[in-house]
Amino acid sequence: MNAAEKAYNVIKKKIDGAETALILGSGLGALADEAKNRKEIFYEKIPGFAKSKVPGHSGKLISGTIASRKVIIMSGRIHYYEGHPMAKLVLMIEVLAKMGVKKLIVTNAGGAVNRSFKVPSLMLISDHINMIGDNPLIGGAHFIDLSDAYDAEYRKMVKAEAKKLKIQINEGVYLAFSGPSYETKAEIRMVRTLGGDAVGMSTVPEVITAKKLGMTVIGISCMTNYACGVTGQPLSHKEVIESGKMISCDFIRLIKSILSSKKF
Repeated sequence: MNAAEKAYNVIKKKIDGAETALILGSGLGALADEAKNRKEIFYEKIPGFAKSKVPGHSGKLISGTIASRKVIIMSGRIHYYEGHPMAKLVLMIEVLAKMGVKKLIVTNAGGAVNRSFKVPSLMLISDHINMIGDNPLIGGAHFIDLSDAYDAEYRKMVKAEAKKLKIQINEGVYLAFSGPSYETKAEIRMVRTLGGDAVGMSTVPEVITAKKLGMTVIGISCMTNYACGVTGQPLSHKEVIESGKMISCDFIRLIKSILSSKKF
């Protein structure tokens, strides 16, 4: 029995399946409180899973209903920089597939590289650049197409919902480094040259695995700080958490609107 099957056999006794799942990044866990008829299980109780050591990640798998849609919520994630191998990092995605998930909304806290972005604000991820230095598909010949990693039609829908709610949302390219140190000024200049609009330390492995498993993906990054060198101010995780709380209201409104949309 493989790791995903072992985890699934435990989870299915506690958590309901759903077609839609959400992964909540740093400081964005308040959305989980919106779930009705919720059931939950701590990551530590799931074989193969681990609780994140990072503040702002509660470490729970939750099922329930938000905006009349059944969802599974990953309230927090583990990260590559915590010392976990890629296989453990994306085990959650393999389990979600077994639970019937076809649509994935993945979120994170990111650093704004694009100088036109405000902080805090929301960025719809149009594409990504993988600078983590690893890939979850290594070990097999999985030559998957990532030309539409973040579904184009769903991106149109998200922008329309944001406009309806009068929520400003930018669209841009997310570049993932391994972390855990923040980027240097020189690295941020490189990101800008490569065409990145925001940086972070997650999301990309999950999206690659989700696409391998046939899921459609929406990515939303909360710009919780400016990247190194943009303002000259020092960076801290405390700022990330505080900014996440500031943008939380708009984030929750937008997610609920997406979940209630007939186009999703």
